[in-house]
Amino acid sequence: MRFRITQGWQLGDAVVPENTVIDFAKRDQWSQRAKGKVIPIDAQPLDEEAWQAQLNAYPEHRHLLGGGWQ
Repeated sequence: MRFRITQGWQLGDAVVPENTVIDFAKRDQWSQRAKGKVIPIDAQPLDEEAWQAQLNAYPEHRHLLGGGWQ
């Protein structure tokens, strides 16, 4: 799952910087910290899996989502 953080995202004692790409297939610090967390409602999905995760996490707020990942 890949998505871009569009504004700072608090993860524990750290904040993921804006424009950071989270990719669960990578082992960078932010992707590792984000594993198991719900994708932020304002994140930009970069693949189908992230888009589906947003739809599942926020079914009542589809109108606030970016309209798909493509």
